[in-house]
Formats: sequence, C-alpha cells, structure tokens
Amino acid sequence: MTMKTNGDEKLNDTALVDFFYEVGQLKRQPRAGWHLLGIKTPESVAEHTCRAVFMAYVLAKLEGANADKAALIAAFHELPETRIGDLHKMAVHYFPDKKNVERSVITEQLAPLPTEIAKGFHEFLDGEANDATPEHLIAKDADYLEVIMRAREYMVAGHVGAKNWADNASTCLKTASAKRLAAAIMKSEPSAWYERLKSIKR
Repeated sequence: MTMKTNGDEKLNDTALVDFFYEVGQLKRQPRAGWHLLGIKTPESVAEHTCRAVFMAYVLAKLEGANADKAALIAAFHELPETRIGDLHKMAVHYFPDKKNVERSVITEQLAPLPTEIAKGFHEFLDGEANDATPEHLIAKDADYLEVIMRAREYMVAGHVGAKNWADNASTCLKTASAKRLAAAIMKSEPSAWYERLKSIKR
C-alpha cells in the first residue's frame, strides 16, 4: 500500500514500518554507563526515556512551560542511539563531534518519512540549535533527573559508586524545580511509595 502525502510526494508504508522497527531498537539498547559500575543488566534506553518523559511533563508544568512540547522532546531525544548506541561519558570524551554525528544520524533517519512528519520530528530533535528554549532545557533536566533517580535506586541496591553519577548529574540541572526534586530524590527510599500504599486501610 502506498500513502499519498502533500503535493506529489508519495511514500511506501514500508518506510514507516521500518522506522517503527528502528525505534524499537531502543528497547534493546542498554544504558552503557552503568556497566562501568559492574551492573550486568542495566535498564534499556527506552526504559530510561519512559520515566524521563513523565518527569519532563511535570517539570514543565512546575516551571510554567509547554508541558506537551517538553514531554515530546524528552520522548524523542534518544532516537540517534538506535544507530550509534548509548555512549557513556568516558566514551564521549573521545568523540568531541558527537552532537554533529547525532544531527547527521537524525537527518538520515527522518529522510524516508513524509515531509510533514519529518518536519514535526525535526522540531523536537533539532534542539541543539535553539538549546535555550525553556522546553529543551526542561527536557534535558528531565534526562538528568532520571539519571539521578536511577542512581538512587542503584545506591539503595548496594552500588555505592552510583552516588558519583547522581552528584555529577545534579551539577547539570538548570531549573529550580529539577534541583529541588533532585535533593528530594537523594533523601528518598525507592520503595517508600509502595510501603505507604500498603498502610492504606480499605
């Protein structure tokens, strides 16, 4: 089946299906940095992204920004990692042009898609060009905040070295809401939400 887009542009649905399969690779792409702590089965990039999306939405609401836009930026921002993988901070040190590489990857990934669809993705993925917009800053804060929360979970599980990750990520936060929540996370117990629910009398 062939879908018709704007003007004379036509695209076989196979290109869209291929794109969806490629996005699915994020479910199988591990967050590489945690391997350095000896964590054998860290979460996938998709799992990291899931919580970051919720965090971006909440942070944007707290900061008076466009929550829908911030959440979509957070949802889409790891797309290049389907092709170049997840590079931890030590590896990135040896790839100073990583941002340019990611832009090239995004351009290639979106090229087969209908123009209007590709344009929509570019609006959220080309954030480095207008990095200072509130929604891009918030999405980045959500990304770091998720790292801090995951580090806290690993710390409680006995990986004390994860605190260094949390401390480093905390220095990258820009918004007041993210900084406040980061401090709360570092004092929290990951299972507390469940323990509190257990005490509810029905």
